[in-house]
Amino acid sequence: MKLLSKLSFVFILVLASFLPFHSNKAEASVLKVDVQLVDLLDRVKDSTETEAIITYETNPTIDQLDLLKSFGLTLKTFSELPVVGVQGTALQIENLINSQIDAVSIHPNKDLEYLLRDSRELVGVERVWQDLGYTGKGTTVAVIDSGVDGTHPDLPFGSKVIQNVQLLVGGGLFGDSGLYLENVPNTDTSSGHGTHVAGTIAGLGEASDGLYKGVAPDAKIVGIGAGEGISVLWALEGFNYAIEHQQEYGIDVISNSWGTTGEYDPNDPINVASKTAHDKGMTVTFAAGNSGPEDNTLNPYSAAPWVISVAAGTKDKQLADFSSRGVAGDPLLHPDITAPGVDIVATKSSTGFFINTLGATKDINYIAPQHIPFYTTASGTSMATPHISGIIALMEEANPGLTPDEALNLLQNTAEPMAGYEYHEVGAGYVDAFKAVQQAEQGAAAAVK
Repeated sequence: MKLLSKLSFVFILVLASFLPFHSNKAEASVLKVDVQLVDLLDRVKDSTETEAIITYETNPTIDQLDLLKSFGLTLKTFSELPVVGVQGTALQIENLINSQIDAVSIHPNKDLEYLLRDSRELVGVERVWQDLGYTGKGTTVAVIDSGVDGTHPDLPFGSKVIQNVQLLVGGGLFGDSGLYLENVPNTDTSSGHGTHVAGTIAGLGEASDGLYKGVAPDAKIVGIGAGEGISVLWALEGFNYAIEHQQEYGIDVISNSWGTTGEYDPNDPINVASKTAHDKGMTVTFAAGNSGPEDNTLNPYSAAPWVISVAAGTKDKQLADFSSRGVAGDPLLHPDITAPGVDIVATKSSTGFFINTLGATKDINYIAPQHIPFYTTASGTSMATPHISGIIALMEEANPGLTPDEALNLLQNTAEPMAGYEYHEVGAGYVDAFKAVQQAEQGAAAAVK
């Protein structure tokens, strides 16, 4: 992974293509099995504790869950998603696979990474505030990330961060204890990545006299914090929380500055979760990935046609070298839009040691001394994605009836073409927030007539 430390936030899972299961100890199965699970089961002992995720066409029935339990497996179910986590020995999971259960697919539960790497005026956000009068009021963005520091002056818990959830990664998904804690003032206790993302979306700019306001400063934030480490199951728990609490907090957008490399598969559990959110009216954004400049390096979570894939651009409106590319001519493997993602200054978590350390050298050159305690510099498609999430919040305020598909179409139709780049590299081009919000407003006015 280029230009990427362990903290670069696009939670990278390797989404492999499906292969028929043929472990050393098992016959082929009809069930679609991710190739990485095949490899895992071939490497480990029969008694090795193993976790996997099964996807279904619809939420599994009691009979289907009882069948899984009959193999001796411990289950993790989700109230809003047609997926089930299973925990047991490698042999038990092999036996499950070979039984040809009535399910769509099975994937391993794997660890993820964060894809880390005065942009408002550059993309026309300040014109939206001044000329159109939209600041994100009445909208809410859920941020699935390392957490949010609600003790920061720009992200006060209670008024700005209206809910801050700490996923209990250390507690274990299959245990009897609760899976998350709500109303935690600071959930970004070691990374700092999620605080930076949240500040770009909707930071108030209080600690800088407005200099480092977020894109939609009057939008609300729901923080869903997974801490430094996360797996597929924890990411699913984050999606499930956002979907389950959509109406309670008025969630319009789910922002995801994480992902993976590998092949796109619509039945991957994360893609199933993002489709569920989309179908309930929430616009889902995903970072395109930091594995460029080669082709076919796109985060496959961002390739789903129901999400918005965001590439990272420079401040002179070129494509960042590290930004992942798709495949020329492929209908799915391409970013949708490009947004600023290089040397972005945003909120610094008071406890975010890792991202704060990464940005320390550039902070001296980019940030005034009095602001360094509150802000830091970072680059990546992780930083580009919250720009788009914030712009969608502005569009939602201008047109509360805007659908996820309409939001994507407006962003693409108003983007500034980027000369010298192909569609599979930059999508429709560099985002133009002013034109996108203006067209959203016009669409709302037309709908009233």
